[in-house]
Amino acid sequence: MKRADIHLTNKAMNKKKYTLLLLLAALLLLPVAANAQKDLKIQEVFQRYGKNRNVTMVELSNEMLETYGMTHYKSITIKEDAEALRFVRRCLASDQEGARKIKEVTDGGGVISAYYQMPSKEADINRFILFKVSKKGVITLVYIEGDLDSDDLITLLFTKKDL
Repeated sequence: MKRADIHLTNKAMNKKKYTLLLLLAALLLLPVAANAQKDLKIQEVFQRYGKNRNVTMVELSNEMLETYGMTHYKSITIKEDAEALRFVRRCLASDQEGARKIKEVTDGGGVISAYYQMPSKEADINRFILFKVSKKGVITLVYIEGDLDSDDLITLLFTKKDL
């Protein structure tokens, strides 16, 4: 075997090892991201409706999360679906037990806007659920985790229109 062939073989092996290491690291981090809202009922909303028509679901990348002081951000917007609205409200009712109500607006006996701070699972990591139903019946549900507090989140929401 020629010296150039040996060099290429070593390079290919190193590349395979590096790729395998990256894949393994990604697999190890996957359960951490999946666990973020595991104890919350709203997780079922994302699972049930996330891939449906007339639904937009957003999950931010790590780069975006770091920019805003977050460790997890997930939102779902569901257009005009009465059954989904009933389901989301049931999930919210379950999750709000033990939560700090920062804001809650009801109309006709149903919640139309809510902002809850959930009990923390880790030190220095706050968890929030935001919910709104527009006058046109569009449902928006947002789950946020991070080292930001409720005041930081309010400031962020009213200054950043792209979230």
